[in-house]
Amino acid sequence: MTKTMKRLMMVLGTVALLVALVASMTSTTLAANLTGGTYTYLINGEEETFTFDPVVRKDGLLLPFEVFQKMGIKLEGMTEKTVTATKDTVAAKVTIGSTIYDLDGATKMLATMPLRLNGRVFLPMDLLKEFGIEAVQDGTMILMRPLVDKVPALEQLTDPQWSALRANRGFSNNAKSDSGIYLFCDFSLMNADIINAANLGTSYGTRARLHSLLQTNTLILVKASNIGSRAAGLASTSLMLVDDKRNQYDVVSVENIGFGLLTSKLAPGTDRFGVLVYPKLPANITSLSLYSDASLAVLGAFPILK
Repeated sequence: MTKTMKRLMMVLGTVALLVALVASMTSTTLAANLTGGTYTYLINGEEETFTFDPVVRKDGLLLPFEVFQKMGIKLEGMTEKTVTATKDTVAAKVTIGSTIYDLDGATKMLATMPLRLNGRVFLPMDLLKEFGIEAVQDGTMILMRPLVDKVPALEQLTDPQWSALRANRGFSNNAKSDSGIYLFCDFSLMNADIINAANLGTSYGTRARLHSLLQTNTLILVKASNIGSRAAGLASTSLMLVDDKRNQYDVVSVENIGFGLLTSKLAPGTDRFGVLVYPKLPANITSLSLYSDASLAVLGAFPILK
């Protein structure tokens, strides 16, 4: 075989490999049935299908814009490059082909980038949470529901009003961290007034989730401050509620507020908000205390406000 033929074979082999790689990438990142009918949406308990199925990406699903409209989200200013999604007081401006987007003036990042295919706009499913909508995929079934009918408007409180609101529903004490040192914590028994306060700094979607949880759970707002000399995280699983009937309630989950998880490491001199989620308490209790397994101590008691 001549040198020229060898070079030609090498070039052809390289081209074939590139074609195979592109085909592979396309099939794995843009796999979707654009004729519809293979995915079913369960919206508030009722089944529905759309003309276009989701676009399946390795980092999440992209839903056709008609799904967002079905959930009461308006799509405005739709151009070749941008789309603005609005609902109540929330506005999210996304850019086609970019994971960076604007949410009420703040820059945020999506799990996967919006796309335009066959003249249709497909938006990331995780964008729905910013509008207070829960979406869960189960095979080819997507379950969707608004967490609450309408999220109450934010209430602007002065710093003294905010401090008094929390003080009337909680206490402060040192809680043992996961590394053995102590974090100074403010614990507040949450209600709708605390969730609706602008001072909490939560997004529309977070407030919707907290309002939903408040209907079926007991929520404790925690502000943890690291006054030590090394990084530490709150040992949330060691914190239990005990009522006057000696019933014990363990943490079900921890909700994040703002930047960083409450249970992740806090650098010295920093603080962080988070919410401890417990089971719903009986209506007839007269006292409620927070215990720490880690330090074997009562951290404090909550006033039970009717």
